[in-house]
Amino acid sequence: MRRRQFQSHTVDFLFTLSLFCVFAVCAFLVVSMGVKVYRSTARYLEDTYSARTALSYVAEKIRQHDAEGQTALTQLEGRNAILLTDEIDGSIYETYIYPDGGYLCELVVRQGTEVFASMGQQILQAEGFAIEDLGEGFLRFTVPDSRGQVLSFLLHLRNTEGGGI
Repeated sequence: MRRRQFQSHTVDFLFTLSLFCVFAVCAFLVVSMGVKVYRSTARYLEDTYSARTALSYVAEKIRQHDAEGQTALTQLEGRNAILLTDEIDGSIYETYIYPDGGYLCELVVRQGTEVFASMGQQILQAEGFAIEDLGEGFLRFTVPDSRGQVLSFLLHLRNTEGGGI
């Protein structure tokens, strides 16, 4: 019997090396595309975080107070503000939500207290936040994100029956 001897050829080595290089290049391209998609998604979420959070925060606060006489649109130093009223242990408290100095602010005081915009707590940055009364219980909240795209939220108060706030 004759034993077969395997000889190493240069072509075998080059084929294996080229196959490995093709695999490495494909793996690198897939990873680089994934990084690009991740970056764009993360950038979009970061750009719209404050705007989306501000709109969600205001909408949820209003929904929590959507009962007769608990929600009103008012003015605070010449700016539209949401006024939410709560009764706690026989005392009436007012919560003002309003834009001030590029921030969405909230101020909670006992009813009858003189209020100023500077007294409020800054909730989050929301440059350009605006509150509009569209009549018949509809409110529009708008805020631009960091890219300049304006996000808007339309809310109807159930506690108003055909009239303004």
